[in-house]
Amino acid sequence: MDLNFLISELESRSNLKKDDILTLVDKKYSEMKELITKEGAVYLVAREMEIDLPENSEGRITIRNIVPGMRRVSILGRVFRVSKINEFKKSNGNTGRVSNVFIGDHTGFIRVPLWDEQVKLVEEGDISIGNIVQIINGLVRENNFGEVEISLGRFGAIIPVEDHVELPSVDDLSKMFLNILSERTEISNIVAGGNFEINGTVIQLFRGNFLFDVCPMCGNKVEINKCEEHGDVIPGHALVISLILDDGTGDLRCVLFREVAEKACGITATELSEFDAEKRYQIISEKLFGKEFILSGRIKKSRMYDNLEMMVNEFKDINPLEESKKLVDEIELIVGG
Repeated sequence: MDLNFLISELESRSNLKKDDILTLVDKKYSEMKELITKEGAVYLVAREMEIDLPENSEGRITIRNIVPGMRRVSILGRVFRVSKINEFKKSNGNTGRVSNVFIGDHTGFIRVPLWDEQVKLVEEGDISIGNIVQIINGLVRENNFGEVEISLGRFGAIIPVEDHVELPSVDDLSKMFLNILSERTEISNIVAGGNFEINGTVIQLFRGNFLFDVCPMCGNKVEINKCEEHGDVIPGHALVISLILDDGTGDLRCVLFREVAEKACGITATELSEFDAEKRYQIISEKLFGKEFILSGRIKKSRMYDNLEMMVNEFKDINPLEESKKLVDEIELIVGG
């Protein structure tokens, strides 16, 4: 969608002047630098003002410009990954099923969870790796783990299409998005969002329950055994650890979820659920506090604390040999050896 058109639309639907809108858009773009385009920044500003902007002239938007809160979204992309079909028990005793389809274009990728009857599309081969598919009437949301996904809901659909639009191949999409390399950096150098790797010492572990109930279907947080999307469920446990990592140049709040958190503290959420909160803190503290680790993940701005934090997707112990080799490579690069 043309940027000037979107600005004009937002101007006509709000009480703001064009210059004021441009200021808001530039500020939002700076906050999300390298994560969205200027057009995407306009959509974010509009969402905060509770204004729905139109999609592009073909009824589609690029994946990079998708932001949580969008409705009736239509996108076109290539399937480059399909998860296995997982089964789970619903609160009514019936068996539910879910499979996640990952689609991408030249600008980004997104996950589309398929539930129950929708899973047949994968099972029967209607949706498979390599297909070009169109999402119609999708609802974009951010789940509890900071991931943006498209829910089809009652009125949405995913259909294979024959389209002459040029899209990256499966191999190209996999290289672009499944093997995203995090840039090793010092914490003091992190001023905006992106994928980073940091090496530091855990100087603080936040107390709390460490466990929360999640829907076995969508993984979102459950309140009083009820999922906002799937109704009454028998919840499962998920582990979350929030800590401060210091690398000598600064410190950063880091949040570890689910399997990453379990790997970090060497115990599963189910096993921790047998202890009270204080004992959980002792177990996790003994494993992490005062020790040095390498964390990599996505840096984003925290809505709660209004500062940058890392959503950790990989946790590693320090490997002296590997770190020494990196140091030698850096020195050789500097001196031209």
